Amino acid sequence: MNTALAHAALPTARAMRWAPAVLLAAVLVAATLLARSAGRPADVVLAIAAAGLAATVVSGLHDPAAAMLTAVPVSLMQRRVLRLGLLGLPALAVWFLLDSLTTARLSGPGPLLAAAACGVAVALWAPQRRAVLLGASTPVALFALHQLLPDGTVSDVVGWWLTEPWWVLAAATLLCVAGRRR
Repeated sequence: MNTALAHAALPTARAMRWAPAVLLAAVLVAATLLARSAGRPADVVLAIAAAGLAATVVSGLHDPAAAMLTAVPVSLMQRRVLRLGLLGLPALAVWFLLDSLTTARLSGPGPLLAAAACGVAVALWAPQRRAVLLGASTPVALFALHQLLPDGTVSDVVGWWLTEPWWVLAAATLLCVAGRRR
């Protein structure tokens, strides 16, 4: 790891907005516990959790100091990866906690990682002014479309992030690599 990047981790973590992520985690844990106590399957709760946590991770790409940091010896992509890692690791911890509280079919971090990768890919390829907003909206839009569209081919394709998350993760990662210089 780049030493400049290691030195940037603590100030970056301090500058990030943590309240939305903490509040979302609390709401998701409460919803999961309610579903568990009611004896209801928590598949939809975990799908909502994956979309919400992924959106929160992608929203971490918002860097108000980006213009000021262009002179530091850390590339824009390295700073993005740092911000994603700082929010992504706690999001994975929350995901594993939620997964351990349920007996849902969505076990494993695949849906969370796939939704986050889709959001990051959109953020990398979207116009700069709206990139983070569009990227953070992508996981929530994927969940909403999957719920709203009638059963059929389009609904199945939109739902691949839930049913085939590792393929979606691979495709989104390829798009992220292709857009790394943007």
